[in-house]
Amino acid sequence: MKPSSNEAVVGLSTSQQYHRPKWAMIRWLDMLNALVLNFLAGVMGLLACLGIAQVVARYVLKSPIAWSEEFIRFALIWCVFLGAGVVVRRGMLVAVEAIFIAVPASVARIISVFSIAISIVFWAILIYYGWTVSGMVGTLISGSLELPMRYVYLAIPVGAFLALVNTIAVAVDPPPSVIVQAAS
Repeated sequence: MKPSSNEAVVGLSTSQQYHRPKWAMIRWLDMLNALVLNFLAGVMGLLACLGIAQVVARYVLKSPIAWSEEFIRFALIWCVFLGAGVVVRRGMLVAVEAIFIAVPASVARIISVFSIAISIVFWAILIYYGWTVSGMVGTLISGSLELPMRYVYLAIPVGAFLALVNTIAVAVDPPPSVIVQAAS
């Protein structure tokens, strides 16, 4: 079943929107990714408005919003790590495509498998050390928000876990853009 025009996901080509994953778990993951992407888009819009408000408050009203810069910084950290998982699944990370074009399709597939294996190891290491570091900073408190820094550092293992799950999904059911790269 193809999505109606109201269900089209922003940022996807027509072939990517009609791509239906093989397994229900991957379809669930794709829905989660769509929710995360839409949430992040809303958060980024709010952060932009908060940044503009901060500039107006500081330079026009001469009364800066004390907590806004720290909040924007911490929210952007979370946005980057959560967004990493989404771009992994959609095949939107920066890649050296010249290699895929220069080698035969069979070699391109081997390179893709090797790349996915390295990515899985990288995300696993990031989960481990991100969790470790978030535990080490558990007693630190941020300056303006007085927020435990553990909540900021938890963005690393949470985002890495989402990216790891999406990397495994790419290995099982590659998005159309990845399939085209490996087959050309």
